[in-house]
Amino acid sequence: MPDEPINPPPTSFVEWPDEMRVENLRDTLAASPDPDTLWVFGAGSLIWDPRFDPDETRIATLADHRRAFSFWTIRARGSFERPGLGLALEPGGTCEGVVFRVPEAGREGILDALWRREMSGGVYVPTWAQAHTETGKVWALGFVANRGHQNYAGQLPVEISARIIATALGTRGTCHEYLSLLVDALEDHGIEDHETFDLHQRVQRELKAVT
Repeated sequence: MPDEPINPPPTSFVEWPDEMRVENLRDTLAASPDPDTLWVFGAGSLIWDPRFDPDETRIATLADHRRAFSFWTIRARGSFERPGLGLALEPGGTCEGVVFRVPEAGREGILDALWRREMSGGVYVPTWAQAHTETGKVWALGFVANRGHQNYAGQLPVEISARIIATALGTRGTCHEYLSLLVDALEDHGIEDHETFDLHQRVQRELKAVT
């Protein structure tokens, strides 16, 4: 694990044009292992704010990905002056989250809104992965960190991540508020993520140290 970010905080935005985003969505759907049913895996804010009414919701575990704050956010929960860290899936380990079955009715609009939300600048690689639920496995769409992106910071030591998250501020508020919302959502669903909980505790100590 590097002591320094793989890339420094970016000094410019990356904006995907509409045609690139639409093509990415089309290619992602074409690669689905189960085109008859569409599940989306929530690791972060999708858990408490999917912004659509799913046909079904289940607690699920990815056996080959983990949750990590591994890319720079310079808009929603950070800025050029006070950059934050955004959440993504990283290969390896396990990640417990929530899967949402996307209804057929209105699916095109739901996916367009999802891609505008998650893929406006290409910081993720939409990835199909098997999610394990109490009632069986499903193929779900998750958002994995794009390691070739200028915003990719890598997986930093927890004490460095805590300092960054504690000071970051963007157009949607502080980065530490996002982390607190995530912890609340995980606890509400009975999901244990000791690394995320430890990061949250460290961020709270950082905040207390400056007040």
